[in-house]
Amino acid sequence: MNFKKLSIIFSIILIIFASSINVSSALSTVDPPPVSNEYIKKLEIIDNHMYLLVKSIVTGNFDKTQVNKEIKLIETLINSLSIQTSKLPEKDNDVILAMQVILNYYKISTLEIKNYISNKNPDTFIDAITSFSIGHNYSSNLRKFIGEAR
Repeated sequence: MNFKKLSIIFSIILIIFASSINVSSALSTVDPPPVSNEYIKKLEIIDNHMYLLVKSIVTGNFDKTQVNKEIKLIETLINSLSIQTSKLPEKDNDVILAMQVILNYYKISTLEIKNYISNKNPDTFIDAITSFSIGHNYSSNLRKFIGEAR
């Protein structure tokens, strides 16, 4: 009888000890640094600059020198983010490739906008808007995908 009581008490103590270890280790677990969030925020900045650039050209209220400055800023941001994402670990290869695709669409859009500014060919501006739209849609999907993964 004493053995039964002792084994029950021992089992209860073991269960309490095991559950407290699981809870305490779960509470002390630290999330990995939000690497992708940092890059997503930078991508959102590029998205916003691209949107404002395209919008200013669509409305027709733009100054060529200001547009060229904005394009240089966007190109600098794109190149910087491209370099940073290329240094991500190989396990994040999907994120790297997705970011590179989006950034390439934005590069194409900026090239087409430069072309439009110099020759006023509406077809090049349509190409610029199309490239921007595709890049922006991919960017939105990537943000949603990463948000769901967290």
